Amino acid sequence: MNLYKEILELEKNNQPFVITTVVSTSGSVPGKVGFKMLIKNDGTTIGTVGGGAIEVEVIKEATKRLSTGESGTKEYLLSDNESLEKTDATVVPMKCSGQTAVYYEVHGSLTTIYIFGGGHVGHALLYYLAPLGFHTILIDNRKEFASSEKNPFAKEIIYKEYSDFINEFTPPAKSFAVMLTHGHKYDYEILKSIYKRQLDFKYVGVIASKSKASAMIHDLKEDMSNDIDLSNLHMPIGLKIGGNTAEEIALSIAAEIQSIKYSQLLIS
Repeated sequence: MNLYKEILELEKNNQPFVITTVVSTSGSVPGKVGFKMLIKNDGTTIGTVGGGAIEVEVIKEATKRLSTGESGTKEYLLSDNESLEKTDATVVPMKCSGQTAVYYEVHGSLTTIYIFGGGHVGHALLYYLAPLGFHTILIDNRKEFASSEKNPFAKEIIYKEYSDFINEFTPPAKSFAVMLTHGHKYDYEILKSIYKRQLDFKYVGVIASKSKASAMIHDLKEDMSNDIDLSNLHMPIGLKIGGNTAEEIALSIAAEIQSIKYSQLLIS
């Protein structure tokens, strides 16, 4: 399989991976400068940095770096001479008697944001989020809005009834959810399912007036429990930065999401 095609597929599906590249060599080594190997989150690989014991070490290091998210270069001394003095390079027991350096380029999974509703505000929100390093998933039960022509800034688009989607999806931990649908009943249906299923969302935002927000919270507590934890719920949604156009509302939501992402909510 082509390494670059696989990278595109992994990015599309928001899957973490590491690209390893041989950046320097000296002496006798199996991998030449420019050799590349892709290591996926499950440990499978595409390509090579030379094979043998050095490749085993590179896979171990890549797996470790996936958990820390740290890119960087690591040097390896390929030798089976156990009497060698310790150096900054990691000694790999091989008969090559050479030295190589491998650069690790770590690509972690992006924070996922589920946006329910691709109307005017949803469209603008997707535009603002596009350069901010999120994996955006748009869900809409209207075919004309669940399209890349109408919403070109979404990473993924799902055309489905909200009731069907919310009862089967499994979001990554600490995801974000934004409800911008074209009906109060849809917003509440999604909101109730999130808390009923106890899904692990870092942020749940609903576009609503103060009176609508109060009514929905009252209904949630009546339908579920007065003790329900709504500490991650933001309703009405967005920071108070002014303006009431779709673009201004979307900007206020993007600002709130960004501050929650970094745990620095500046405006209540």
